[in-house]
Amino acid sequence: MKLLTHPYLPLTDEERKQMQKVIGAELADLFQVIPHTIRDKAHFEFPAHNEVEVTKIFSKWAKMNTPVSKLISFLGAGAYEHAIPSALKDLVTRSEFLTAYTPYQPEISQGLLQAFFEYQSLISDLTGMEITNASMYDGPTALAEAVLLAHNFTKKSQVTILSGLNPEAKQVLRTYTSNSEITLKFLSPEDGDKNHQLASALNDKTAAVVLQNPDFFGHLALTRELLSMINESGALSIVYINDPISLAILEPPGALGADLVVGEAQAFGLPLSFGGPYLGFLAAKKALLRNIPGRLVGKTTDLEGKEGFVLTLQTREQHIRREKATSNICSNQALCALTATIYLSLLGPVGLKEVALSTVQNSHYLFSQLTRIPSVKACSDDPFFHEFVINLGAIPPDFFTNMKRKGFIPGFSLAQYDPCYSGSLLLYTSELRTKEELDQFCTEMEECLP
Repeated sequence: MKLLTHPYLPLTDEERKQMQKVIGAELADLFQVIPHTIRDKAHFEFPAHNEVEVTKIFSKWAKMNTPVSKLISFLGAGAYEHAIPSALKDLVTRSEFLTAYTPYQPEISQGLLQAFFEYQSLISDLTGMEITNASMYDGPTALAEAVLLAHNFTKKSQVTILSGLNPEAKQVLRTYTSNSEITLKFLSPEDGDKNHQLASALNDKTAAVVLQNPDFFGHLALTRELLSMINESGALSIVYINDPISLAILEPPGALGADLVVGEAQAFGLPLSFGGPYLGFLAAKKALLRNIPGRLVGKTTDLEGKEGFVLTLQTREQHIRREKATSNICSNQALCALTATIYLSLLGPVGLKEVALSTVQNSHYLFSQLTRIPSVKACSDDPFFHEFVINLGAIPPDFFTNMKRKGFIPGFSLAQYDPCYSGSLLLYTSELRTKEELDQFCTEMEECLP
């Protein structure tokens, strides 16, 4: 076979034919293992362009997007816009941080291990839990890992999910457990309040109960009573948190008796950017130490009495005793974890509490102003942190277009989640919004409604 002069360039059709001749197979033969039902039927023909032309094409496409920074957004539903300190980007993009990767020789990666240790310490403090791991991809997969942990720890197969879990997290749970012994039991608001749901769902086969707080609809649903009911049944309680900034003013789940606290830490300094980056966290009681996935960094002293950090636990399938692995989590999410660590360090306990209080004040002010509009109805009188649901009746077909034209993203239409929520909007606001912006939004909202 003729060697390429520039092996980094894409193969030509002739070179592909030569390779197929050597292996004795056509290109289509190599994809026979992929079911026909999931193959892409489209045939793409990409014209050749030089670098300048490609740059112009992509620049043109980019201008078709409207970044959230150009609009006043009230869209939450799992990804949240908070102020990011200007110092954060300068610190996190330093080359020693930006290029750090998995510590395969951990003890010589002291800087990375220290960052993990500090991250674990901060998350443990916020959640009120004894231990926190590193290396979770995002909130929903962290939840899925917690469910697998509960199944392996209790040797039971049923997992009950109380109403109000983020629908995307539900989908991830279904994917993770689809080929396992685990049975998922999803409860709905029609099954009564969460106490009633739980009382009717617990049995001796229940491995865990999942409860989101605040839930997908914004309700603050976590109580000591609920967690006590779960713990007394012998099941593990898993609390899922979408925006952990709420923990700056709410009682930590660990103090209420939670066994596992998982969630999404995107709110800690990670920007909104087309589905990422995200950062999952998993905190647990010490009794579950040997069952947690990912990595656990510990602090120690060497023979000379000097402080150092070690990789205390790494229950991955790539290491020794791989038959004991609890997960195949492989990414260390180091940069995202470091970002969260720097964000929390810059704000400190006082700053984080101020962010949380400003968020609560803004969300409750917005709720009070919107519900004064005649066509806007409150959907619940439950307490909330930063999100709430309102009903607009029949939403005009051009409502979202008109609001965007006025410079606003008016929340998340719950009809996308379930048709029975037709006319309902989930709205979110944070410390970023001024009173003038909130008032202007309410004024424009009223003008766009019948």
